[in-house]
Amino acid sequence: MKGKWLIAGIAIILGILSIRQLSYTWYTNKVECEAYENSTDEAHEQIVLDSLANDTLDLGIISYNYRDAKNKEMKLGLDLRGGISVILQVQVRDLLEDLADHSENPIFVEALNSADIKQRSQGNRAYVDIFFDEFERIRSEKGQQNLKYASADLFGNRQNASFIEFNETDESIKEKIKDDIDAKIGTAYQVISSRINRFGVVEPVIQRLGGAGDGRILVEMPGEKNKERIKNLLQSTAKLEFWKVEANNPQVTSYFSSVNPQSLGVKTDAQSLAGIIQPALEGNSMFSVATKDTAVINGILNSENLKANMPSSIRNFKYFWGQKPVQTKDANTNGKFLSLYALSGDAQNAPLLLGDVIDQASGERNSGSISNEPIVSMKMNAEGAQKWGRITEENVGNSIAIVLDNTVYSAPNINEPIKGGSSQISGNFTLDEARDLANILQAGSLPASSKIVQLEEVGPSLGQEAINSSLIAFVAVFVLILFWMVFYYSRAGIYADIAVTVNTLFLLGLMVGLFGATLSLPGIAGIILTLAIAIDANIIINERVKDEMLHHGKSLKESISIAYSWKGAISAIFDSHLTSIITAAILLIFGKGPVQGFAITLLIGLFCSLFTAIFLTKLFIDRRLDQGKDVAFFTSITKNWFQGMNIDFMAKRKMFYIISIVVSIACLAIIAVRGFDMGVDFEGGRTYTIRFEQPVSANDVRVNLEKTLTDDDGTTTAPTVKIFGPSNQVKVTTKLKADQESTAIDNEIKQKIYEGVKSFLPANYTYEQFSKDDTAIGIMSVVKVGPTIADDTTRASILAVILALIGVGVYILFRFKWQFGVGIVAGALHDVIVILGLFAALHGILPFNLEIDQAFIAAILTVIGYSINDSVIIFDRIREYMGMYPKMPFDELINKSTNNTLSRTMNTSISMILVVLIIFIFGGETIKGFMFAMLIGVIVGTYSSIYISSQVMYDLTKNKIKKSN
Repeated sequence: MKGKWLIAGIAIILGILSIRQLSYTWYTNKVECEAYENSTDEAHEQIVLDSLANDTLDLGIISYNYRDAKNKEMKLGLDLRGGISVILQVQVRDLLEDLADHSENPIFVEALNSADIKQRSQGNRAYVDIFFDEFERIRSEKGQQNLKYASADLFGNRQNASFIEFNETDESIKEKIKDDIDAKIGTAYQVISSRINRFGVVEPVIQRLGGAGDGRILVEMPGEKNKERIKNLLQSTAKLEFWKVEANNPQVTSYFSSVNPQSLGVKTDAQSLAGIIQPALEGNSMFSVATKDTAVINGILNSENLKANMPSSIRNFKYFWGQKPVQTKDANTNGKFLSLYALSGDAQNAPLLLGDVIDQASGERNSGSISNEPIVSMKMNAEGAQKWGRITEENVGNSIAIVLDNTVYSAPNINEPIKGGSSQISGNFTLDEARDLANILQAGSLPASSKIVQLEEVGPSLGQEAINSSLIAFVAVFVLILFWMVFYYSRAGIYADIAVTVNTLFLLGLMVGLFGATLSLPGIAGIILTLAIAIDANIIINERVKDEMLHHGKSLKESISIAYSWKGAISAIFDSHLTSIITAAILLIFGKGPVQGFAITLLIGLFCSLFTAIFLTKLFIDRRLDQGKDVAFFTSITKNWFQGMNIDFMAKRKMFYIISIVVSIACLAIIAVRGFDMGVDFEGGRTYTIRFEQPVSANDVRVNLEKTLTDDDGTTTAPTVKIFGPSNQVKVTTKLKADQESTAIDNEIKQKIYEGVKSFLPANYTYEQFSKDDTAIGIMSVVKVGPTIADDTTRASILAVILALIGVGVYILFRFKWQFGVGIVAGALHDVIVILGLFAALHGILPFNLEIDQAFIAAILTVIGYSINDSVIIFDRIREYMGMYPKMPFDELINKSTNNTLSRTMNTSISMILVVLIIFIFGGETIKGFMFAMLIGVIVGTYSSIYISSQVMYDLTKNKIKKSN
């Protein structure tokens, strides 16, 4: 083989670099195990790790310490390590309202409301573009073409005078607004990055998603256990304001006492607030309200008629809740009350002071207090200090509320003027909360509010279980593949095993070192699938060698030379790999999260497979031959397996057409009648994996949850409850308030689920125990997908499948003829319909999850690739035989091609089925549905490559062949 030293050199260099890269992971695991064994708790474990961080490992040619290795180790995804992943949506509507100075122009307001609705169906477009389209449509419909973006009551207001001119064109202003919004989203990204870095998260992933003006930011923190703190850290706008407290104002108290909430359109049985308002439990607040009744007060405060009915003297007050409930011993209210404050501002009804004057903030204990409670100390800049001194001087004897994100954290009395710009926030904090708040203030405020539109939380115990099951599956598959290749192909099988082992080493090394990819459960599935593809490449070569030796009487060297040539096996390997690369690339572009990890793994593996199967095995074979020794490509047992086959596949093609059409119609009918079990990826909602101490009935859990998962008006939203893995674990999916994405709603739903399943938990098992991160019983994982994200995922998934079929069809058209392309697409389409039909027929019947989610789409695309690979191998042989036997009847030629590749087809199919079956059994519950789709796909794909693709191609080609003959 020409260039064998170059091939050997590349292999050795890649091998050394891969081993070096993987050694970092080995070393960090070694150090962390040592720290775990020598510590008493998590805090002590961190101290031990810190003490070992600078210990150097010297391997002679390389040396590094734990801290260096930690930065270069293999990153594990949430499903393997636990942690939290969120997609934040910066509210572009807020930015537009700010730029328009909160204009009440009816066309502007209607355009914003319309853009909110349209964004769900056009989620792939930036919100600002949708707004402009809607504004111009509504403006045209109302005959208000003279209303320009530069109008004073829109974007041509006083605050924008520095960059928007009164006579500027609409198109120019649109570009400026887009640039301004994109810059503010960039600011939001920087602020969030700063907060996360200050929090001290290890290996965070923070990146902007989408194009300019999209407003989505991905934050992933594998291994992070303080999930509630992280969510608060991310969503806090950090809009700090100082307002004057209107304490004990008799007009405020009198008005709220006399209000009939029903007259303001608030849904409640109460006709007055007499039984709801309680005397103030916190000094300087107006009154207190039980937490269960705050919705009534919020309804009043949000009512459009509120200001119209209020006395003019209190109409412009701001009404904000206190930060934390006050605990009492009232059994009827669970003992929790929130305080409501009435606040006033300056002459323009603006805050007395804004938080942008804060220079420094720190969370600490109040050494000047007897209780030593945690506080946030703040230091203002010179301008802020001057203003604060004047404000406190003017308000001696009054109270000033310190408000963060429209919540009153504290409202201290001003006893004397405060000079020097110092202030502090106290609010019944823990020390961690005080430090988090200080970090938020120090990092700066977000330019607009943000909300979590997609959330995934995985507990550490669930992640460890996934690692264990994945390792078992990987080892089992690896051993099976090594054994099978040696059994079937003798010494050539040994060389294939070496190539597959090296392929795995290269794959892992490149994943970690070159691409910095994160390993997840779908990624492990991708690695195992890559092993099967690598074996397939070796099978194609080995089968070609056998074919040349046994059917054509060629010598060993001639057979090997032909097999490793483009006209032999290489073109088939290239075609089959390239079709898989096309589907993997589409997955990488249109997939999200773990699906992208699967695609990256598959892509790297495919390229490594080409190198190891074609070049590395040839290197070993040539070396053996150069030594004057033979290379066995079969054993006495397997020599004649699938040899001399003469099945007339074409004779019964019409029968198989009928079978395929009937099965496809039946599948489509089942889909129409039963539909699918759609996951939250596509429908939105929240999914919780909950583990109990004892086995439970899914129906009993569902009945109990129906009683607690009710909307504010009492409407029941029936959840979906399925046994998930062991009989003491369930998966609960609910769409209750799916379109409301605040942390408060998340906690409300979680509380309702706790109330619903409490009877299945141990006695006195609290909500805090049920929902904490590291628990053996309770919530093991949470997934939340907002409606906009779900719609985007649906569109992207449909597009991915369509583009995969088109992309592969175009490639086959380029490599073969259009009739071949149609045959392949027909076979792949049949496979997709059958898989969809079986998922529709069997969901809720089989004892494992058959949801249609992103992983399922990855499986569909992989099956398409596998089905096409099978067909390409046969088509490649057909094309070869058309040149070799130009006078042979076309149906005989197809039969001969199919029979001569049957050994490869069956060998690869059996290998794939065994591989997929092992992953299905040992790979863990979360990828069972994925592997079930793969299992069906391999079986159906083998059938379609033999009985559909070739037959369709024949019927489209036979007349042309007859004419040419």
